[in-house]
Amino acid sequence: MAAAAANAPIVMKEVFTLPSIGINQQFITFNNVTMESEKYICVRETSPQNSVVIVDMSMPMQPLRRPITADSALMNPNTRILALKALLPGTTQDHLQIFNIETKTKVKSHQMPEQVVFWKWISAKMLGLVTQTSVYHWSIEGDSQPVKMFERTANLANNQIINYKCDPSEKWLVLIGIAPGSPERPQLVKGSMQLYSLDQQRSQALEAHAASFASYKVPGNENPSTLIVFATKSMNAGQVTSKLHIIELGAQPGKPGFTKKQADLFFPPDFADDFPVAMQMSQKYGLIYVVTKLGLLFVYDLETASAVYRNRISPDPIFLTSEAASAGGFYAINRRGQVLLATVNEATIVPFVSGQLNNLELAVNLAKRGNLPGAENLVVQRFQELFSQTKYKEAAELAAESPQGILRTPDTVAKFQSVPVQSGLTPPLLQYFGTLLTRGKLNAFESLELSRLVVNQNKKNLLENWLAEDKLECTEELGDLVKTVDTDLALKIYIKARATPKVVAAFAERREFDKILIYSKQVGYTPDYLFLLQTILRTDPQGAVNFALMMSQMEGGCPVDYNTVTDLFLQRNLIREATAFLLDVLKPNLPEHGFLQTKVLEINLVTFPNVADAILANGMFSHYDRSRVAQLCEKAGLYIQALRHYTDLPDIKRVIVNTHAIEPQALVEFFGTLSREWALECMKDLLLVNLRGNLQIIVQAAKEYSEQLGVDSCIKLFEQFKSYEGLYFFLGSYLSSSEDSEIHFKYIESAAKTGQLKEVERVTRESNFYDAEKTKNFLMEAKLPDARPLINVCDRFGYVPDLTHYLYVNNMLRYIEGYVQKVNPGNAPLVVGQLLDDECPEDFIKGLILSVRSLLPVEPLVEELVAYRRGQCDDELINVTNKNSLFKLQARYVVERMDGDLWEKVLNPENEYRRQIIDQVVSTALPESKSPEQVSAAVKAFMTADLPHELIELLEKIVLQNSAFSGNSNLQNLLILTAIKADSSRVMDYVNRLDNFDGPAVGEAVNVLLDNIESIDRAVEFAFRVEEDAVWSQVAKAQLRAGLVSDAIESFIRAEDSTQFLDVIRASEDADVYHDLVKYLLMHGKLIAQRLGRKFVFACVDAEEFRLAQICGLNIIIQVDDMEEVSQYYQNRGCFNEMILLDGKWLSEHAMNSSTGKNSHILYIQYDEFDNAAVTVMNHSPEAWDHMQFKDVVAKVASVELYYKAVHFYLQEHPDLINDMLNVLALRLDHTRVVDIMRKAGNLYLVKPYMIAVQSNNVSAVNEALNEIYVEEEDYDRLRESIDLHDNFDQIGLAQKIEKHELLEMRRVAAYIYKKAGRWKQSIALSKKDKHYRDAMETCSQSGDRELAEELLVYFIQEGKNECFAACLFVCYDVIRPDVALELAWMNNMIDFAFPYLLQFIREYTGKVDELIKDKIEAQKEVKAKEQDEKDVIAQQ
Repeated sequence: MAAAAANAPIVMKEVFTLPSIGINQQFITFNNVTMESEKYICVRETSPQNSVVIVDMSMPMQPLRRPITADSALMNPNTRILALKALLPGTTQDHLQIFNIETKTKVKSHQMPEQVVFWKWISAKMLGLVTQTSVYHWSIEGDSQPVKMFERTANLANNQIINYKCDPSEKWLVLIGIAPGSPERPQLVKGSMQLYSLDQQRSQALEAHAASFASYKVPGNENPSTLIVFATKSMNAGQVTSKLHIIELGAQPGKPGFTKKQADLFFPPDFADDFPVAMQMSQKYGLIYVVTKLGLLFVYDLETASAVYRNRISPDPIFLTSEAASAGGFYAINRRGQVLLATVNEATIVPFVSGQLNNLELAVNLAKRGNLPGAENLVVQRFQELFSQTKYKEAAELAAESPQGILRTPDTVAKFQSVPVQSGLTPPLLQYFGTLLTRGKLNAFESLELSRLVVNQNKKNLLENWLAEDKLECTEELGDLVKTVDTDLALKIYIKARATPKVVAAFAERREFDKILIYSKQVGYTPDYLFLLQTILRTDPQGAVNFALMMSQMEGGCPVDYNTVTDLFLQRNLIREATAFLLDVLKPNLPEHGFLQTKVLEINLVTFPNVADAILANGMFSHYDRSRVAQLCEKAGLYIQALRHYTDLPDIKRVIVNTHAIEPQALVEFFGTLSREWALECMKDLLLVNLRGNLQIIVQAAKEYSEQLGVDSCIKLFEQFKSYEGLYFFLGSYLSSSEDSEIHFKYIESAAKTGQLKEVERVTRESNFYDAEKTKNFLMEAKLPDARPLINVCDRFGYVPDLTHYLYVNNMLRYIEGYVQKVNPGNAPLVVGQLLDDECPEDFIKGLILSVRSLLPVEPLVEELVAYRRGQCDDELINVTNKNSLFKLQARYVVERMDGDLWEKVLNPENEYRRQIIDQVVSTALPESKSPEQVSAAVKAFMTADLPHELIELLEKIVLQNSAFSGNSNLQNLLILTAIKADSSRVMDYVNRLDNFDGPAVGEAVNVLLDNIESIDRAVEFAFRVEEDAVWSQVAKAQLRAGLVSDAIESFIRAEDSTQFLDVIRASEDADVYHDLVKYLLMHGKLIAQRLGRKFVFACVDAEEFRLAQICGLNIIIQVDDMEEVSQYYQNRGCFNEMILLDGKWLSEHAMNSSTGKNSHILYIQYDEFDNAAVTVMNHSPEAWDHMQFKDVVAKVASVELYYKAVHFYLQEHPDLINDMLNVLALRLDHTRVVDIMRKAGNLYLVKPYMIAVQSNNVSAVNEALNEIYVEEEDYDRLRESIDLHDNFDQIGLAQKIEKHELLEMRRVAAYIYKKAGRWKQSIALSKKDKHYRDAMETCSQSGDRELAEELLVYFIQEGKNECFAACLFVCYDVIRPDVALELAWMNNMIDFAFPYLLQFIREYTGKVDELIKDKIEAQKEVKAKEQDEKDVIAQQ
């Protein structure tokens, strides 16, 4: 039995058993186990808990068990996707779900309206669903729902569906069911099948127990045919027949078709009631497997329906099978849980068929079809028979299909070659090769022989096609053959044949060197790189460079040493190529490459110095021999590089003198690398060799490195060579940051000695750090033709006499006149004094004095006075003026000097002329002064000298009389306080006459009136004037002490002062004035009631007794201020309704008080109480306000705050008249504050007329407000006018605000503002953007910036604005350089547009030259005339 099993054509193998992996026997049933493919088995368990077990056939002993409740579970044929089906409780509907086990996500789900009785994966993407009536397909892709395919036919009614399949094209569908047999033999199960055509939309009902689809290629038809194979076992007329049917579906018109075939299924007697349950196809071997319920296996040939094998493969019933496509067999599962694998025994099936079955043709076909052994002799024998019968085509086909290629040998090729070629017929050899090509790929020998034939016939295109279709086996020999006709095709063959040396050689021949490296790396080949490089060098030097570079980038490093590669290039004098290679490979700048770095620099310094210079400048190397490179650089004339590499001072000094060959800036930078001592040494050498030629370099270096070298050292260097020009340029860059007097002096000195007189004049005028004495002496010694520098020094530092003497002695009288008249007229007395000392002609002095006569007295002693005044000799001046009774002049001098010591001298009690000088100070000198400092100094001096009476005289003069200081509150207070101390009788008069005193003066004044003057009447008058409670209280107390009880009570009432009620009551009782006492007590009670009333109201509110609070408020609260306090108390506690009720009633009952306000303001006006009048009018405006009257009142108020209260009042109640009121107060108002008030109220437009009226004051807030209004109104004319006339505003802010304004003229204004602010570039950019080219030109011209003007020219050229280019040349005529203008015009073909400018330029310069020539000729004539005069004088002598 073992031997028989070993020789059986079909091998059965138990893979594993389901119980061995924990599956209970009760669940090994058709309803619980599913196997949709050879990959997975799925088992549904219901105890001990509901679960699904997934068995992966690649590792069956590691099942995956998941707690899932379902009626059925199917694993996808290819992927780990699980489909579950469960009946919804209480319904006949199934809920379908699909899950991805790997991602643990639900793919989709659907609720079927009816129960699914069978389902199956018909493909990897499609589920087939069978219900009692219909069949559906449900795709797992997208959101699609099940699609109905067809309805079940009647023959399947009441059948158990056991299988559902579709062909690969899904156009043919078959549904199989079984049902109990006929009544005569019910145990013979009846099988029914429904075949459905999707294209025809038609079904056919057949009897069958098992069915499957197959694909078969009929000879002569290139398209495979679809076959349906089904097995039946039925009883007809008492006879049981079992058949296997093979039928073609959808025959192809005009094409050979498959002939319908059938065969008997022989069941042994023991298996009379057995029936087929499953059918599987083996496409690999072309076999049909039919499995019965009781374990019988029938094997048939698909092509012929010939029986191959029959045997029982399982003693237990088989209920499930699945195709094992990879093995060409099938899996089967029986009731015992065995998982069986049936496969073809490749070693025995052919001998079995040929021997046991004696079916030689089937044996050969099986061998060919499955490439199986065992039919070699048969195939060879058959081949010989066909060949001998001259059936070459059939022989060729047999050889092509021979199993395991036993006939595809050189002998077979030789056999076909030996056949004589008959005329008009295809040679047998070509028939053979043609047959091979249709069957597949040729072997190496066949490919070579066929290609030789094609090459000989020059049909290269056939080779290309066969290679593209992979019909030929590529070998090195084939490549050699093809190379004779096509190198590209040969290369492809070499690559496919992995003939690596030939591939490398081919790439080299094609100069595709990069591919050599890539290919070698891919195949792991190591070519002879040195040989390849030498080969490439002979024909393609640049290619050799590229190849060498590619080698350098290989993993593991370059296979050829860098130095060897370099030498190969140098041996052929390929310097540039060697350089290119080395520069690339030496980029990492590694220390070990120092030799190669030196080498690349050496070879280039000798042959191509410019290349070496570029390499050194790039700084890519740092490990080369620097001393060697320095020597070579010097020899090559690369002096700056030599300097950078030499490290010894003698070498550097030797090289550095070659400044003619060194770029100046590079040399300057080199100095920065030297030490201080070496740098100074090199500078000395340069100046010593060529002072004039090297001076600029030395100056630039000194400027750049002044901190490193030391400013003093640089100065000494220039002085050592007496290079004042160098000193001038050096110190010029350092001057602005230095406060060293010596540096400033040396700069002045060097500028003077180099003729830079304008610079001398500027520095002497602006600098504050030079030594004035030293500079003055130098300038006098230098005797410059321009005396302005000396004038600056002497004028600033008090050397006017020396200046005058120098100018007079050197006959520079016009400079004396210019100094006195234009520079400093105030120093005319000093100038005149020195001129007198120098015995200057009287006429010149008188003319000079008359030119500045307003500063000099014309008295007889003017010369002496000026002489003393020149040195500020106070004592001498006082003596002279005292001696000559010039007290007015002395008083003016003392006031102007503002010197405390001088004041002390003249106000000294021992000074016999003190009274006279005081009189002149009081009457003339101080009233004439407009300086607050002078007045302050004088007042302080009088107070220090303890002269109160004289101080009163002084203050009366400047305060009471109409002077610049009449309204000064401090001086008024001082006058009153001084009078209080010195002469109290004058206090009341001052109080009546002064209007701007305050503070302590008021209190002191009333005390003086009461205590010192003891005039109660005057005190009462004063109290009425100031109308202050404190003053009335003081007066009342004095009246009470004097026994004037009634008057005192009235005063206490005015002051609302009830603090002295006990004294008042006692005095009233003594004086028997009870009537007045009642008034006082009523006032006292009223005040108390008001205070207590408010507290009572507050208490009522807190207790929520609002009615009591209202009664109290209406009867006790009198004043509006008190009522406001009560209202606020209500609000703070949230009692808004009660507050509104109280306020309404209080206002209605106290409305009569308004008449009091209306009348009281008239009384205030009558008594000149304008502040109270204004307040009253504003508080009672409905009855008291009259515009004309209020204007008069508010103009006279003293409190500044009332002005702004009036502004708010008019803004709220009379906005239409606010400008009229503001104009009245214009001189008193702070315009900035008014603008702020209106801006916060959002009513700037309302006061526009007022702001226009006061804009002449040039207040920033007013200007900005008006400009803002003009911008909003888009009134660009008024805006430009405002900007021109009033410049106190944020110019840049306004420009930025309107530079993007939608109105063009507004943007022009923005450009104009930028221009006024000196922001030339922004102005020009804005003008160019808006195409206001004229504005841009004018801005350039005003800027005086040459660069801006020339940039504008370039812009016009770029924009093609030729006319603008021409216009710009004239508008910016003084700024643009002629050479630049002409160069731009010439380069851009615009000479015609520049020609007018050129003419103007030539005319102007011609005129200048003519003037110079004329001046020179006249000068020569004057010289000749002078020489002739001298000759005549000599001749006369």
